Amino acid sequence: MQPTNENEAQRLKNLRDIRGPLIIWMIMLGFMAIYVVNSIPNSASLRSAIRPELIKVQYPYRPIWVLLAVATLIGAIWIGPWLYTHHHWLLIGCPMILIWIYAGFLSRSMPVLMVGTYPIFMIESILGYHNSKRVMACLTIFYSIMWATYTVIVGWAQGLMVLASFVFLMAIVFYYWRFYQHQIQERERVENLYAELQLAYKQVEASTVRAERQRVARELHDTLTQGLAGVVMQLEAAEGFLEQGNADRAEEIITTSMSTARDALHESRITLTDLRSTTEESLPARLQLVAEAIRKNYQVNTTIQLNDIPDYSPSQLTEITRIVTESLTNVAKHAQTDQAVISGTLHDDIFKLKIIDFGTGFDTHDKKTLKKAGHYGLQGIYERADRLNGVITVISAIGEGTTVTLTLPADRKELAE
Repeated sequence: MQPTNENEAQRLKNLRDIRGPLIIWMIMLGFMAIYVVNSIPNSASLRSAIRPELIKVQYPYRPIWVLLAVATLIGAIWIGPWLYTHHHWLLIGCPMILIWIYAGFLSRSMPVLMVGTYPIFMIESILGYHNSKRVMACLTIFYSIMWATYTVIVGWAQGLMVLASFVFLMAIVFYYWRFYQHQIQERERVENLYAELQLAYKQVEASTVRAERQRVARELHDTLTQGLAGVVMQLEAAEGFLEQGNADRAEEIITTSMSTARDALHESRITLTDLRSTTEESLPARLQLVAEAIRKNYQVNTTIQLNDIPDYSPSQLTEITRIVTESLTNVAKHAQTDQAVISGTLHDDIFKLKIIDFGTGFDTHDKKTLKKAGHYGLQGIYERADRLNGVITVISAIGEGTTVTLTLPADRKELAE
C-alpha cells in the first residue's frame, strides 16, 4: 500500500529519518538493561527486596534475553515505515506486543526497557499518526498497565522509583509534542503564505502582461498603424492623379508615401527594440540594444559610457530606456549628426544620465523653437522623468549640439502601470 497523499508521504519520510537516532537510543537502553541485570544478583539487599520474576529465568540467560529484546525492538523500529505502509496500527502494535512478551522474562530489567522505550514510541506516534493525541493516550495507558503489573511483581518501593522516572519522561514527551505541533502550525502558516505569494505573483505577472500588451498596442497604433494609414491615403490620392493624367503630381505623392513608410518602419523597429530591451536585466544591455537599433535605422553611432549604476527595478529601467530611446530618436531626426554619446555617473545617491549629440543644436530661449521641440518628443521625456521622480535638463546652442540630462535618485522602487 502506497501513501495516498502528500501528508502520508511526509509522515512516512519522517519515520524513516528518525530511525537512526531511535536505534542509537535503543542500543544505549540495551547496555543499561544488561548492567542492571548483572548488578542485581551481586547485591544481597536488592536480591531480598525484589520479588522473583513472573517467569523464572536463570541468571546466565538474562543478558541473552536482554540482547534478544533489544535486537527485536531495533528490528521493529527499522521496519516500522514498512509496517506503517501496510497497516498504520502495526507501527506501534508490534513493539507493544514484544515488550509485553519480554515483561514476563525481564522483570528486574523491565524499568529500563519500559521507561526507555516510552519516548521512542511516543515520538513515532507523533510523527506517524494524524490523530497523534489519541494514540499517545493509548500508549500512556498501556505503559501505565505495564507499570502497575511491574509494581505488583517487584513491590511498591521499586514501583514508585520507576514511576518518578516515568512521569519525568512523560513531561519531556509532552513538551516535545507541543513543540512539534507548534512547528507543524508554523510550517502550515509558511506554506499558506507561500501559496498566497505565488497567487499574488501570478496576478501581478498577468497584470504586467496585460499592461505591456496594451502599451504595445498603443505604440504600434501610433507608429505602424497610423503610418500605414497615411501611406494608403497618399497612394489613393496618387491613383486619382494618375487617372487624371497628372503623372508629376502622382510621382510627388508616391515619393512622399515612400518617405512616410520608411519613417513608420523605423519607428516600428524602435518600438520592437524597446520591447526586446525589457527582457534584459541590466541598463547597459538595454541601452546597447537601443543604440544598435538607432545605428541600423538612422546610421547614428552611439558610444555608451556607464560607470556605477544603481540597482533599479525593471519598471524603472524601462522608463529610463524609453527616455534614452526618445532622445536618440530626436538626435537621429533633427540633430543632423551621426555621432552621439550616452554617459552615466553615480554620486551621493544621485544618478545622472546624459545623452549628448554634436549636431546643429537649437536656441533654448527661443519660444518658437521650444514649442517646435515639444513635437520632437521632449514632452514625453519630461513625463517619464516625473514618473521616476527625476528631472530633465536640456542644454543646447546653435551649432554646438545638445545635451539631455536625466537626474534621478538611486532608490529602487516599482512604478505603477
